[in-house]
Amino acid sequence: MSDDIILEKLERIFFECNKHIQRLNSATTKMSFFMPLTSQKYINITDDEVGNIDQFLFRFSKLQDAIGQKLFKVILLFLKEDIEGKPFIDILNLLKKLNLLENVNTWKQLRDERNELAHNYEDESEQMSETINKLYNKKDVLIGVYKKIKLYYENKYKQ
Repeated sequence: MSDDIILEKLERIFFECNKHIQRLNSATTKMSFFMPLTSQKYINITDDEVGNIDQFLFRFSKLQDAIGQKLFKVILLFLKEDIEGKPFIDILNLLKKLNLLENVNTWKQLRDERNELAHNYEDESEQMSETINKLYNKKDVLIGVYKKIKLYYENKYKQ
């Protein structure tokens, strides 16, 4: 893949991530009025609050996917790293080695906590409220992963 194509892909990924972050922050601001959730609050949330939670969860997931499935690989291609056929754990470890990811376990924990949503059901108010609270509190961690890579790219590309 040519350098121009890699740079173009990175710019598209950054644009996508920025859009997710913008909407994630908007949802977070609206959610701040009823967070943290309790089991009782979860049972009694309004339709507007459900919409804010849905937007938050959707954008959190989309941002995490964009970073994990796209940005990680393309930034490594930009750095001329050989990632062909490497398992995801090796990609995470390489990002850590290059100081682009603070902690591999943090990323894995973010994925695990997000995946909890798939195993919870809306009628399980205690589990759902706990999972939503965890993700709400980890939003800045996820955004921090993105910002670190973006800042690295900007510093490296502008030199």
